[in-house]
Amino acid sequence: MKPVHLSLMGILLAAGALAAKDDPLALKRKALEDMQRELASLENLKAEKLEGLEKKEAERWDLRYRAAAHAKENEEKARSLEEKYGRLASDLTRAEEELVKAHNEAKDKSDEAAAIQQGWDGFNAALKRAVDGGAENLSLDVPVALEDRTLRLSKASELLAAKAGANTQDAMTAFLDVSLLRVDQSLKQSVDSRQAVFSGGRPAEAWRLQLGTVFVGELEKGGKGESQILLRTGNLQGQTFVWRNDLAGDYNQLLAAAISGASQGKSPLALPLDVLQYKSLGSGFVKSEQVSPGARFAAWFKSGGVTLYPLFAVGILSLLMILERLVYFARKNTNGKAFTARFLELADRRRWQEARDLCAKSGSALARTLGAVAEKAEHSREAAEKAVREAMLREIPALEKRLPLLAAMGAAAPLLGLLGTVSGLVTLFKVLNQLGANDPKVLAGGISEALINTETGLAIAIPVLLIHGFLNEKLDTINASISSSVMEVLNRVWPKD
Repeated sequence: MKPVHLSLMGILLAAGALAAKDDPLALKRKALEDMQRELASLENLKAEKLEGLEKKEAERWDLRYRAAAHAKENEEKARSLEEKYGRLASDLTRAEEELVKAHNEAKDKSDEAAAIQQGWDGFNAALKRAVDGGAENLSLDVPVALEDRTLRLSKASELLAAKAGANTQDAMTAFLDVSLLRVDQSLKQSVDSRQAVFSGGRPAEAWRLQLGTVFVGELEKGGKGESQILLRTGNLQGQTFVWRNDLAGDYNQLLAAAISGASQGKSPLALPLDVLQYKSLGSGFVKSEQVSPGARFAAWFKSGGVTLYPLFAVGILSLLMILERLVYFARKNTNGKAFTARFLELADRRRWQEARDLCAKSGSALARTLGAVAEKAEHSREAAEKAVREAMLREIPALEKRLPLLAAMGAAAPLLGLLGTVSGLVTLFKVLNQLGANDPKVLAGGISEALINTETGLAIAIPVLLIHGFLNEKLDTINASISSSVMEVLNRVWPKD
């Protein structure tokens, strides 16, 4: 609007100037016309401006409409994206929950698998212990079908020890086959022909009569016709069963007749022996055997077990120490009264060098102690008493040497015997668990073997402790003799006022 106003003022000024020169009315008309033209021009300009403004306004509204449409479109897109994000977030949360659930389930399955594996390993270990225990107990059981049972237990042990993984089912089958075979043998009643070994390791064909696991007897075919029976020994270690052919009286002939009758199909059979073997073998039908003392001692020592080794070591060591102490006391102990009298005779004469030579020749504890008095004879009594105390401190350890160790040996021997007894009873109960307590011979024999250690321990401990007491008394006597002799000499050399 400001440029239009300036133009109008210019026109008026120009019209005024013209009016001053020309006709005022013409000038006015001309000015009016100019003004109309100018006004028309302005109207046109205004119309153009208004049209431009309308276009601008239309464009502005169009832009606003487009911006609003675009904003609405963006809003719809944002809403769609928010909905999609919400769905994705929900799906992600659900996926995370499912992942956690799957992880927990996997952990539970892993723990369950570990527990199952641990239980499986434990079962395999228990089965391995049972197989090993069965193999160890074969030596304690009646030796029938022993080869087959040993092979099956070995097979089961090899299957369980396989590095590629224990074949538990096959191993358990082999182990159960051993038990079933043992049951079959306990029910077996048969007479058959087989290769047997008789006295002196002589092989021969023989008839074997078997009544379960309580009676097994053999009869040689032809030739000598030797008969033998499988009997319990009652031992907990070594052979628990042994073939005996040295039966007393006519038991061998009766046994041969019974097996021969069985081989010929005779029934019933009269067996000459107690098939349950309740009787003691020595008091029933076995001949007395002449066994050398060395063999009896070897059998006795073997039945006592490994504990007898330290027991005998304690006994031998104690014996050596006792002999050494007795010899020492015998050599070092002299006639105290006679020696003291000779020493006092020299002391009264003040012949101290001869007294010292006398003590040096004797070499006893009393002589060495009195020698200390002779060394200090030319000094005061206090110096002599001090020398005597020093000499006694040197002599007492030599006199008491090995006596505490001997006392410890005497105390350890019964404890070792008790240890052997406990070990033997453990073995006894293990045998009873395998064989049962139906046979009193097994109980009596096992208990006697277990008590061998107690007997040996007490047999060693009692004399050792008694001799230790004797040696202590001997030591006290020597100490008292030395003390009294020393005091007598001191009082003679330095009489009190």
